[in-house]
Amino acid sequence: MPALVAPPRHCIPDISRKLKGETDALVEDLQPFACGMTGKTVEVLEPQSCEVQGVFPHWLQGQLYRNGPGVWDVETKSGEIFSLAHWFDGLTVMHKFDIEAGCVTYRNRHLVKEMENYIREYNRPPSLTAFDDPCGSFMGRAFSTFVQAATQGLQTFDHYQDPETGKEGKVNVGVTVGQYRGKKLVSRTDANVLYELNPQDMEVIQQMNYSAVIPEVQGNFATSHVERDEAAGLTFNVVMDLTARGWGMYTLFCVPDDETVEPYVVAKVQDEPCYIHSFAATEHYLILILAPCVLSPLKMLVNKSFFKDVQWKPQNGVKFYVVDKRKNGPGHVATFRHDAFFYFHNINAFESGDDLCIDLAAYEDNQIIAHLHRANLLLNLQPHAPAIPRRYTLSSITKAITAGKSTVAEASSRDLLSEPQCFELFTISPRNKCQAYRYSYGTSLQDGDCFYTRLLKVDAELETSQEWKEGGTFPGEPIFVPHPEASKEDQGVLLSVVLAGAQKRSFLLVLDASNMQEIARAWTKHIVTLGFHGNFFGLDTFKAAD
Repeated sequence: MPALVAPPRHCIPDISRKLKGETDALVEDLQPFACGMTGKTVEVLEPQSCEVQGVFPHWLQGQLYRNGPGVWDVETKSGEIFSLAHWFDGLTVMHKFDIEAGCVTYRNRHLVKEMENYIREYNRPPSLTAFDDPCGSFMGRAFSTFVQAATQGLQTFDHYQDPETGKEGKVNVGVTVGQYRGKKLVSRTDANVLYELNPQDMEVIQQMNYSAVIPEVQGNFATSHVERDEAAGLTFNVVMDLTARGWGMYTLFCVPDDETVEPYVVAKVQDEPCYIHSFAATEHYLILILAPCVLSPLKMLVNKSFFKDVQWKPQNGVKFYVVDKRKNGPGHVATFRHDAFFYFHNINAFESGDDLCIDLAAYEDNQIIAHLHRANLLLNLQPHAPAIPRRYTLSSITKAITAGKSTVAEASSRDLLSEPQCFELFTISPRNKCQAYRYSYGTSLQDGDCFYTRLLKVDAELETSQEWKEGGTFPGEPIFVPHPEASKEDQGVLLSVVLAGAQKRSFLLVLDASNMQEIARAWTKHIVTLGFHGNFFGLDTFKAAD
């Protein structure tokens, strides 16, 4: 497999200037979603009322947080435009929609203003994101944090100063948002660092890491996506450390919400150091899924390149490490393998008789990383690799456990749709997490699209789908909120922040999850940039933190 090939970075500043009307240098028309992936998000620190069309359900009350990039192009003091080259590169902006009594307000906050100021002053980011590859981009602040942790350690995260305020700089942490350790709202990324945020105004309260609450967890990498057991109040995650021989030591651990209860390690697994963004959980097991996207941190440090030094090793296949999730349990109990694929996210996992079923969106290989370069997306230079929803089955888990964890069994797979379609950034009803389920909801694109243009409901039982689509709009990850008195799995609503390209505005869309029909929408006054992930919390979730 050849190295990842990135589009040329030099056209990105021209794109930004064209949007500002300063140049006609580009012949190609930009994609209609360009306004959501260029420039800088307008910061809205005080709640702004949204224009509501339709009627929000009376029972839908709470806060929707959205996390992800929101600053890509910074005008420097020298008059130049410094542009971050990949979708993942953008500096973090946290968004919040408050929904109460049918009214909606919106606000946001730039989480790393120190880095914006540094770029404005020096026409480059601080060294934690300055690993330029031959195409001019380290490929992502999530990945930059990831590799900085490997090559320099967590102690280097706060090593630069804001040239305007003199304050200590912050690393760019902004992929997922969730609850942690009591009533804390946190922002996470693919490293062992997270920010506690004020639930009201989203200001950063403190920087934390998992090692502080569980010293046995000594690693610099962590998955952005944790696995939550809401009923028990438990958060599971994975941290990876590098051994002296350059292998990865993966520590799976649990942090209870109750701060009086000690966190604990569930298992340790050793394998090659692979890029991990998520893992899976069933009622009784955690499943560490290692796609053969192998990191070489030493080469990354020497060559200052992510694209060149991430190795795709399809001959390795994908490893499924099955771990008993109980405290003081046996830990790693079984191992499975499947032919190679790449993935970011799993949809759900559950136990079916003596089998473990893991549903995820699989890419043929890791080229999707290059496809998400901003130049490629904005100019549609390369086709977008599709993520196909599939079910991977680890059969006869009892037999596999008896055979021992060193015995590698074969996993099987099948598509979840009779006619495969792209499916990413998805959700299910939280009541079916780690349980058998039927419906999932996510973003999708069709042939010729270079970004997500519709929302899809996948019926895993019938292998069919339903869609919501509106011309000229680009929906973000949907969040399922169940009806408080739901008697059916799909009785609830979907919340998706949608960019209306032509209007250069965004709206919060509310869909009836049972039929994918619109119930209401709430328009913001400004663009909500194309981000990653979100979470919905009821009105009382963070009251103790106020």
